Amino acid sequence: MSIKNSIIHALKRTVDGGEISIQTRETEIPPEGPIVSLFTQLKQSFQRSAQRQYGLFDPQQSDNPLPGWLKQYEKESMSFLNVSKKITEHLKTKLEEIKEGLSAHILIVTEELLEEKQLYIFWINHTEAQYIDSELDVDIIEYIDGSKFQFALKLDFNQWQVENWQQYLSVITARGSKDLAHAFLQFCGFVSSVNLQEQTNEFLSIVDEYTQTLTPEESKQYKTKIVDYCVEQDMQGNAVNIKDLSEELNANDPEHFSTFVKEKQEDPKEEIYAHRNSLKKFVRFYGREKDLSISFSSDMMGDNVIFNPESGELILKSIPKALQQQLAKYLKQD
Repeated sequence: MSIKNSIIHALKRTVDGGEISIQTRETEIPPEGPIVSLFTQLKQSFQRSAQRQYGLFDPQQSDNPLPGWLKQYEKESMSFLNVSKKITEHLKTKLEEIKEGLSAHILIVTEELLEEKQLYIFWINHTEAQYIDSELDVDIIEYIDGSKFQFALKLDFNQWQVENWQQYLSVITARGSKDLAHAFLQFCGFVSSVNLQEQTNEFLSIVDEYTQTLTPEESKQYKTKIVDYCVEQDMQGNAVNIKDLSEELNANDPEHFSTFVKEKQEDPKEEIYAHRNSLKKFVRFYGREKDLSISFSSDMMGDNVIFNPESGELILKSIPKALQQQLAKYLKQD
């Protein structure tokens, strides 16, 4: 079993500006049954999210107690139960700085898998649903949707121990409440170290330059392979290893692409984190306005799709049959 420790504590403020109550467990949750299923769902949702930010504990936030407690836990001078309580109490302290009402269960898990160790902290909300009870009355029940959570943090203990490594933390903050998001980031002491969009755009610019040295057919294949590989790695919660990608592209000359990338990067990196939306835009064009939505593969440019930048006209030579039928039917009605 990959779960080493797991526990749930609770925080609640029933009215805006009121006191925050805290409820803590006195024993860890055994790593079996429903807790394993819940953690697996939340972890998968975390890995698949395109909203992850990467960074480290802010060195300027010297009063952040979280790193010290986790180091004590690593050295086994503080139990998981005690550190989990301190973490929850620390979060409560940060939330007391805002007035917003809240209700959250805080799931804290340490996982050991293939000699790698991670800490996860999930802020879990509940969803209400109606049901019919045994007396045939309609009532309301609260349930956990494992595909959703409000805030989450992941710490990679192995990366944390590497000197000058600056991407050992990853966090997700839900959209909606800026005050809650700010409080959670203050609780983590998180500071971003990666501009995902900027890093991805630099990489894709190099990819574009590289594919220009290939035949048109090879260029299309390489772009698609690169994007598919990067998206897959991102959805697994992994960085893109340039050497591994290079081997996937060309087994006969496995270092050709990685050498090209290294020579073109301003600050050469063995791994990069990717911005998923930028990746998808690299091989697919799309745009939307009030009454018009267009999306098509970049492979179609020049053949079935022609764009005139001077007039702003987009000419489609071939359109889906279903759309042809709709247009034909519309013309007949006129």
